[in-house]
Amino acid sequence: MVRVSAACLLAVLAVTAGAGAEPPAAVSRAEGRLLNRSVPDIPLRLADGRTVALSSLWQDKPLLVTFFYAQCHGICTPFLAWVRDAVRDIGGLGSDYRVLALSFDDTDGAADLRAQAEALDVGGNPDWLFATADREAIARITNALDFWYRLDPATGQYDHPALLAAVDDGRVMRAVLGSPGAAGRFRELARELRGRYIAAYTLPNQVLWRCFSFDPATGRLAMDWGLVILGVPAFTAATLTFGLFRRGPRRG
Repeated sequence: MVRVSAACLLAVLAVTAGAGAEPPAAVSRAEGRLLNRSVPDIPLRLADGRTVALSSLWQDKPLLVTFFYAQCHGICTPFLAWVRDAVRDIGGLGSDYRVLALSFDDTDGAADLRAQAEALDVGGNPDWLFATADREAIARITNALDFWYRLDPATGQYDHPALLAAVDDGRVMRAVLGSPGAAGRFRELARELRGRYIAAYTLPNQVLWRCFSFDPATGRLAMDWGLVILGVPAFTAATLTFGLFRRGPRRG
């Protein structure tokens, strides 16, 4: 039942790091390109030393995949913390989905993965998985999800975005990219992973007036200014019509 309710509404949340953020129109196009994208089944090296196929992690429930690397001084740990907090807030981890944090640095070892898990206070949680893979496998999955990373020789740091991909049966079901403020949008999608239907989504900075807005903190849908504006012409016409008929025909 969870797979059926989640399959139509799984998501990708990307939070862009650094100064190279794309404008909203470009973000919207990138979202569309990721829809139904096939995710390659690559071998993973988990923090506990096991080697597993990626497909084994999404067989019984949706999988949220995010990329990081252990020596990151930028967005990696803050983004993982946003995901952790949202998961704790919404619930459903383990019963409705699990999380995979995948290092794109093939030099990260099991000790690095365990240290990252402990830093986030999720070490030992069987539904928070930390892993890496060999260089070829990493290239396959990052290329499939349009995830890029470039090493800056001056700093020894990778320039990269932060991405969370919700995958079911090996395919990305929906894509959402935004800014650090888009953490609330992940809460919307996490609610849907738990089987709740969310009737409205918004793309940041693209819709000035909308009919309904969803509050991810409360889970409530409320009327917005767009609905009021749409109703003004109809209300005005009805008022004028009522006034004319109320006055009745003129007498000669």
